[in-house]
Amino acid sequence: METINAMSSRSLQYYVIARRWTSDLEFFKIETHFFECLLDDHFSQLCNDDHIDKLRAVSKKLAVLTHDEQQAGELLSNQLKQLELMAEDVLPEDSDSLASTQVQLEYLMTNLTREYREIKKELFPLITSVIRKHRIFNQ
Repeated sequence: METINAMSSRSLQYYVIARRWTSDLEFFKIETHFFECLLDDHFSQLCNDDHIDKLRAVSKKLAVLTHDEQQAGELLSNQLKQLELMAEDVLPEDSDSLASTQVQLEYLMTNLTREYREIKKELFPLITSVIRKHRIFNQ
């Protein structure tokens, strides 16, 4: 039978925050996939001279976002594993290591949120303009 160690309140707080960030990251991944599908669906319309520079810029930002999502996911996964092993008393509590990783995660998640918003602000008007032009020409 497992014995559960009483974790410090700070470690417990790190665990709760990491679980919330995991949920946020899942949402970002779903939305990133949606953004990529939008670009794929309208790729031919976006390849004209009016939109090609914006398409390149958004595509580059999406690639960076995807990379950052993966990096944050790995770090979050490792943090959660460490916290769970500490809760099960398999590992001793290492406050310094947890705090250091938590600071990294805070930076990554804040940066992901900023990147995500920036891409959304650029992508939606671009896709909207292409859809409107396409509707006008096809009527």
